[in-house]
Amino acid sequence: MVFCGGIWGLVPALAKTATEDGAHPFGLTWWQGIGGGAILLIILAIRRKRLPLDKVHLQLYVFCGLIGTIMPTLALFYAAEHISAGIMAMLMATVPIAAYILSLALRIDKFQVMRTLGIALGVLAVALLVLPGSETSITDPLWVLVALLVPLGYAIENVFVAIRSPRGTDATVLVCGMVLTGGLIMTPVMLATGTWYPITWPLSNAELSVLAIFVVNILSYGMFIALIFAAGPVLASMSGYFTVLTGILWGMALLGESHGLWFWVALVTMLAGMAMVQERKVERTVTVT
Repeated sequence: MVFCGGIWGLVPALAKTATEDGAHPFGLTWWQGIGGGAILLIILAIRRKRLPLDKVHLQLYVFCGLIGTIMPTLALFYAAEHISAGIMAMLMATVPIAAYILSLALRIDKFQVMRTLGIALGVLAVALLVLPGSETSITDPLWVLVALLVPLGYAIENVFVAIRSPRGTDATVLVCGMVLTGGLIMTPVMLATGTWYPITWPLSNAELSVLAIFVVNILSYGMFIALIFAAGPVLASMSGYFTVLTGILWGMALLGESHGLWFWVALVTMLAGMAMVQERKVERTVTVT
């Protein structure tokens, strides 16, 4: 959980760098799907594993490709041009909140006062970062709403994978299918809109960031799917809290963003909230052997 959140915390800072030279979010999203999927296909070939193409797997690839790859990636690149990396990272704290609500609605989880209070502390930590007068105060509600599509997409995907993923399928196989399908769906969109983003040698900082993002996505995504299988969607979503903290720190280190006392108060509040959340495993409803 710490690894997934910590490494993904790099993505907001990298996304801001990737958009510096005017690259369109469509082209950048295409690279995330096709580039990441190509690397994973090579890994699968080396491991002599195949990509299942039966109906159950294809449904999973398409749904997660749309909701868990395309929607959050597009939202990330669009929002990166308008709000800070620290704020984008901070908004990831809403992933476990949305996942818990979805789990309750689908009756795969149950209401617990202590867990709810823990999530409430996470919300309070986010509020402390955006209060008027805070150095990270949000001033553009429209782009905040766009940025919130990132955690919303991940939350929906978390729950879907937890209850509908084929049992026994390797996590790398699932990630490859999801990411590659997202790239394939984006291909005609990217070509029709003329938003191709060429990557040429020598690599600029923006191009390096594009490549770094899909490498980071592969590492964090694979570990994240494995975490969902082992512990369930809500606990997996809690890695978003570490994304908040490390994302702010990466923004400070790489982009020179600065934060004051509110950050440290929010840090203590968020860690306290995480300690109060307890997870109950959920059963997947699809079995493939």
